[in-house]
Amino acid sequence: MAAPTESALTVRLDSEPPRMLSIGEGTALFVHGVCFHRDLRIRELSFVLDGSEQPVEAHGMPRLDEFRALHPSLDVFATRGVEVDPESPEDPHLRSYRSGFWGTVSIAPRPEGLHRVLLRARFQDGTAVTVPLLSFTATPPLAVPVPAPSQRAAGPLVAVCMATYHPPMDLFRRQIESIRAQTHENWVCVISDDCSDPARFAAIARELDGDPRFVVSRSPRRLGFYRNFERALAMVPSEAEFVALSDQDDRWYAEKLEVLLEAIVGAQLAYSDVRVIDEDEQVVSDTYWTVRRNNYSDLLSLLVANSVTGAASLFRRDLLDHALPFPPTQFGHFHDHWIALIALSLGRIAFVPRPLYDYVQHRDAVIGHDAANRMVTLHERLGSLWKDPRERIRLWRHHYFVDVSRLTQCATILLMRCGGQMTGAKRRSLDRFLAAEHSPLALANLWRRGLRELLGTPETLGGEWMLAYAFTWRRLLTASATDRPGRSLRFDALPPPELWVNPGQLPATGRTERAITERLAPLVLARVQDAPPRINILIHTVDLADVSDRLVGNLNLARRLAERGLRVRVVAVDRVAPLPGRWKREIEGYDGLSGLFGQIEVAFARESRDLEVSGEDRFLATTMWTAHVASRAATELGDAGFVYVIEDFEPLVALTGSQMALAQQSYAFEHHALFCTESLRDYFRQRRLGVFADGGQRGDQRSAVFERPIATVTSPSALELERRSGRRLLFDARLATDSRRSMFELGVAALQTALGEGYLSGWELHGMGALDTPHTVPLGGGAKLQMLPRPDAGAYATLLREHDVGLCLEYAPGPALPAIEMAAAGLLTVTNTWETNAEEAMTAISPNLVAQPPTISGLVRGLCLAAARTDDFDGRVEGSRVAWSRDWNESLPDELIDRVAGLLGS
Repeated sequence: MAAPTESALTVRLDSEPPRMLSIGEGTALFVHGVCFHRDLRIRELSFVLDGSEQPVEAHGMPRLDEFRALHPSLDVFATRGVEVDPESPEDPHLRSYRSGFWGTVSIAPRPEGLHRVLLRARFQDGTAVTVPLLSFTATPPLAVPVPAPSQRAAGPLVAVCMATYHPPMDLFRRQIESIRAQTHENWVCVISDDCSDPARFAAIARELDGDPRFVVSRSPRRLGFYRNFERALAMVPSEAEFVALSDQDDRWYAEKLEVLLEAIVGAQLAYSDVRVIDEDEQVVSDTYWTVRRNNYSDLLSLLVANSVTGAASLFRRDLLDHALPFPPTQFGHFHDHWIALIALSLGRIAFVPRPLYDYVQHRDAVIGHDAANRMVTLHERLGSLWKDPRERIRLWRHHYFVDVSRLTQCATILLMRCGGQMTGAKRRSLDRFLAAEHSPLALANLWRRGLRELLGTPETLGGEWMLAYAFTWRRLLTASATDRPGRSLRFDALPPPELWVNPGQLPATGRTERAITERLAPLVLARVQDAPPRINILIHTVDLADVSDRLVGNLNLARRLAERGLRVRVVAVDRVAPLPGRWKREIEGYDGLSGLFGQIEVAFARESRDLEVSGEDRFLATTMWTAHVASRAATELGDAGFVYVIEDFEPLVALTGSQMALAQQSYAFEHHALFCTESLRDYFRQRRLGVFADGGQRGDQRSAVFERPIATVTSPSALELERRSGRRLLFDARLATDSRRSMFELGVAALQTALGEGYLSGWELHGMGALDTPHTVPLGGGAKLQMLPRPDAGAYATLLREHDVGLCLEYAPGPALPAIEMAAAGLLTVTNTWETNAEEAMTAISPNLVAQPPTISGLVRGLCLAAARTDDFDGRVEGSRVAWSRDWNESLPDELIDRVAGLLGS
C-alpha cells in the first residue's frame, strides 16, 4: 500500500464557513464535509488551529452522495466485494462512502489577521497527513460610532436599540411615539437600518428629524435581523448603564422602562409579559404564555427553547462585553436567545408578570407568537409512528444538524466566555448536554426531560424530546455504518442544504412537498453597497452525470453576455451534489464552453450562507422553478422584474397539478422573456400568456427569440445515397423516456397501420434511445421495430447518416430539434404539426421535413410521402441545408445579446 500523501487525501466542505470572524472572548465554528484517502483507511481525524489539535466530533460517516458522484458507472448497492473501481481515479479503492466528518472548532481570542484551520488525518499505521481545511480573518469587534447623548434626565441612561428593515411606516411611527412617551426619560435610541431602500430610509429619517435622542445609521450591506441587532448593540454609547431592545412595529406602554429598571435590581436581565395584538390592533392574547410554562432559571431549558422575548427585556450594559460578537451566522440563531443565555450564565434573570408593551403579530414576523408556542402533542407524536420510517429518520438527521449542532455551538461559546463565572450547576448542565453525543447517561436524561414535557405543562415545547431523537440518530448512524452501502437499514450522514432555518423548524416531509418547498426557497441576499453589479443566471444544479442541453445553453448564454462586457454569475439554486475536482474541465469540454470559467463567476446558493448582491444586480431565470426564485430576488432589490428564458410551455410537462399551477404562475410574474423558437413565442402571443397578457405589441417589446443549435450532423452525398442497398427507417424514441410530451405509442400505431396497408415492406425499422438495452417492439405480421441504445454524440451522427426516413414526434409548441437533425442528415423526416407548428413553417426550415397532423391517418400519409421521395437523392442533400442554427455563436449573435442586455436593464 502506498505511503500517505497530501495529494491523495480528498477534503471537501459541504458549506463554506464565514471568512471574516470577530472572536471576542472566544467563538466556535461548526465544520462539516468529507475526507478520505484514496489508498489508506483513516483512523483519527482532528482540527489543528495554531498548532493545537482538537478532535472532530465524527468521522468515517456514510456519505452515499459522495460515493455516487465518484462511481457513476457502478450500482452503488451492489459493491460488496468490489475492491477496485478503475474508472474512478479519485477513489479507486472505494473509500469515499465512509468519508463524512463534522465537528465544532473552538477559537480562543487571537490577534487580528488571517488564521488557518488544518485537518490532520492519522492512518492505521500511525502515519499522518495534514492539509489546509479553511481560513478566516480575525477582525476587530464591530464598532458603529454614534454621537454622545446630548440630553440627560434623572436616573440611569438606557440605550434603546432598534433594528429596522422596510418598517410599515404607520406602525413604526406609533412605536417611536411610544418610546418618546416613556416615564423614564433618560434614554437614547440607536437605530440600525438593514439597508432599506433609499425611499423608506428617507421616511425613517424624516420621522426622527429634530429629535437628538434618536440616532439612525444605515448598514452598508444587508445583514438580516440577527446581525442587524448585533450592529444596533454595537452602537450603544459607553455612557449607557442599561440596554433595552425594540422591534420596529410594536407599541410600548409608557411605564415600560421604569418598571423594568425596578425589576432588574440584583439581576442581569429583566423582561416582562406581553399583550399580543394583530395589525388592526385587535387583541389576540392578553399574555404570551398561553401554552408553555415560562422558564428563566434553568440553563438547559433556556438553551433548548428560549423564553425571553428581546423586545420585552432590559439588561445591564456590561453584558455586551460577553455577548458581543454574536455566534457566527451558520445556524438560525436569535439575538434575544443569545443575550438571555449570557445573562443566565452570569447570574439571575427577573420576570415582570404583566404586559409592558403590545406585540404586533403579523404575517411577516420572523417566528411569531403562534410558532413560538407551537407544541407537538403526544397524540401527534404517536400518529407520526405510522409515517414512512425513512421520513422519520430524515427528520431526526435534520434536527441533529440544524438543532443539536446549533446548540452545541452555543454551549461551546458560552463555556469559553462565561465558564469561569458560572456556578458549578450551570457548568455541569452544559457539560451534560455536550456529553449526550457519547454518554448513555446524558442521553437518558434528555429522554427523561422530554417525557416530562409530554406528560406535564411544557416548558421547552418538547425540545428535549426532539434532541433525544437527534442524538439517537447519531448513535444509530455509527452502529449501522458499513464499508459499502446497502439498500436497507442504511443511514446517511448528508447534512440538509440549509443549517440556518428557525430552531426546531420541521422540514417538509413528503418527497414531492419537500422538493417544491426547497426549490421555491428564496435566495438569502446580502446587499453590499460597493458590490459590483452582476447578471445572475439562475440554474438548478450542476451534475456531471446529467449535463443537459439546457444547461449547456444557459452556460453559453452566460459566456456570450460576459463577452459583451457584463459581469456574469451563474447561481445554482438547488443543492449541488459533490463535484469531483475535474468538473470545470469537463463542463468546458461541451460545445462553445471552452475557457468559460475564466469569464464568469459561479455560486452555489444553498451551500453558502448568503449571496452578495448590489442594488443594481439583475436576475435571469432558466426554468419555471428559478422564475419563482428570481421574482422574489428582484422584488427584494426593488427591481421591476427579471428575464425569463422560456424553452417550453411548462404546464404541458408538469407532473402534478401543483407543478402545473406553479408553472402557470411563473408567467404572471413581472418579467421579460427570451423564447426558444419563434413558434413558441407565437404560441404565447396567440394565447395571451406571460408578456403577451396585455396584447401583442407590448409583448414583442418585452421579448426576444433564440434558436437552440442542432447537433453536428452531415448528410451523405447523393452518390453515397444512390449506392445504398435497402431502405431504413429510424424512429427517434428518446422522447419516449419523457412520457409527458412523448407520442411514442402514436408513432408505433402509425407504423403498424402503414405496414398493414402494404407500405414500408422490406424496410429495416429501427428505434433510437428508448432504453439502454436493445429490444424489439412487435408491429404485427412478423415486422419488428428494433430498439437501439441511446447513442453518444459521435455515434448519433453516424446512425442518422445510415437511414433514409426519420420519424420524430413531440407534443410541444415548437419544432423538435431531433427532427431537424434528421433532416440535416438527409433523412426525409416525418414529424407532427401542433398549433403554431404549421406544415409551412416546418417546410421552410427544410423540405426534408414532412409535417403532418398528429393522428394515425396523418402520420401514415406522412410515412408514405417520405418513402416515395427516398430516391430523390439530390433533393435530400439539398434539404439537408436546414435553415437552423448549428452552433451557439450563431444562436446567440451580438445583436441578440445586446437585446438581452437591454431587457436586463444593463
